[in-house]
Amino acid sequence: MYERSIQKIAEKKFYSILIDGATDSSVTENELVFVRLVNCGVPENHYLSIEDIQNANAQGILNCIEKSFERAEKADWKSNLVGFGSDGASVNLGSKGGVAALLKNEVPHLISVHCIAHRLELAANNAIKSQKIMRDIQDVLTNIYKQYHYSPKALRELRNIADALEEKVLKPTNLHGTRWLPHVQKALTVLLKNYTVIVTHFDHITGGRIGNAEVQGRATNISKKLKDYPFLYMSFFMLDVFKTLSLLSLKVQKDTTTLSQFLESITVLHFSLIELKQTDGEELSKFTAEINGDMFRNNTLKNVNPAENYRAKREEIINALIEAIDKRFAPMEKDPVLKAAATLLEIDEYPRTREELALFGVEQLNLLMQHFAAILQNAGCDIPSVGDEFKAFKAHVHAHKTTPIENYFQSEDLTRRFENYLMLVEILLALPISSAACERGFSCMKRVKSDWRSSLTPSMLRMLMFIAIEGCPLEEFNSIPVLDRWWRTGRAKRPGFNPFDFRGDQESDSD
Repeated sequence: MYERSIQKIAEKKFYSILIDGATDSSVTENELVFVRLVNCGVPENHYLSIEDIQNANAQGILNCIEKSFERAEKADWKSNLVGFGSDGASVNLGSKGGVAALLKNEVPHLISVHCIAHRLELAANNAIKSQKIMRDIQDVLTNIYKQYHYSPKALRELRNIADALEEKVLKPTNLHGTRWLPHVQKALTVLLKNYTVIVTHFDHITGGRIGNAEVQGRATNISKKLKDYPFLYMSFFMLDVFKTLSLLSLKVQKDTTTLSQFLESITVLHFSLIELKQTDGEELSKFTAEINGDMFRNNTLKNVNPAENYRAKREEIINALIEAIDKRFAPMEKDPVLKAAATLLEIDEYPRTREELALFGVEQLNLLMQHFAAILQNAGCDIPSVGDEFKAFKAHVHAHKTTPIENYFQSEDLTRRFENYLMLVEILLALPISSAACERGFSCMKRVKSDWRSSLTPSMLRMLMFIAIEGCPLEEFNSIPVLDRWWRTGRAKRPGFNPFDFRGDQESDSD
């Protein structure tokens, strides 16, 4: 299985690498390396290796990447490298001494990408710091989580109150996690769904003077916030905002997401945020529909003023978010190579008339061919033929408007007709979008190398993670070859096995 996976990487003419670092349960620094390649026109991220770092600087990380490919017996790995993806740490993306800069000295055409999911989280965090209402919501969610996460008694009381009210209750969740935006959305969703039960419980704590002064103070503060109409209004509004942001966050974390799909999604995000300035979202509409005078779910709200217009506050928050997102993504959206790549990959956006289609993409194609000329030539691409093949490709798109890009890789006839142009397309599809695969890899590492298994050797951890990430589903696993190999290895110790103990015969004798 390992050999097949490594062979798949070795056979590819173009790929990108994704890296990230973390510390395991034995307090060992590790660098996780994934390879992003294109299989039948669809981008895939594959686990390559996890290496313990000797020096946590750029050269040390680069040495780990070198060791990963040495294990795969691919010494010339840089000759097929087109992209590099990581988080925004300066050791990775520093313009002078980062890993990307060191690689670019040897691979001039390398495209380095700061993980889109990380950029989105940072943009949202920047916007939250500038808005008091967003900080207040974050504080309330954090305090509610602490109240029920660290106190089994409080959680038991919450469930008892839910049973008495004949309500379903979900355990409040943590708003911090690997996928920060979806975590915040989930935490806010749980709070607003549990609204009646949580308010009742905090009123019970306050009225009955239950717990110490800290618990009573927290309960009083949260109950006051949750009965404040402006706070509730903005909470439901922010839930609509976080749902919109989470859609993009989850999309870019998919392995199959391409550059053009991301740029399209970021435009859709802008449209959705601008719409929320003027129009109530789904969650806010539900809230306003449930309000009856100053009553909301059998609780009396304070500071209810139906005549008050929250549009200015909504616009302020949305503008802060859009400004932060633009600041984070503008360099990427303005990068000429990435813009050209997205233009050629967006087949659905090709012009519909022959006059417009004739000159469409020519400038972008020339730019990309110039940028990737060396690696294309090394891969055996007939560069002079790419222009003519691109014309034929546009003609085919014009005649078959709904053909997805992967069909050109899966059809033998189309692959043969556009062989050289599809080499360029494969490079563009292999460019990294997100390093979320590495984050999932570290979640796997924590499951494999837990506190109870902290003495696992690096080689054993490497192989166990490979099985967990790249292995087939359990129901499809054929155990016969594994058992056969185990039996033939001649191991001196087989726990629980005595070759002279014929239990079947003993049982039959006793019968």
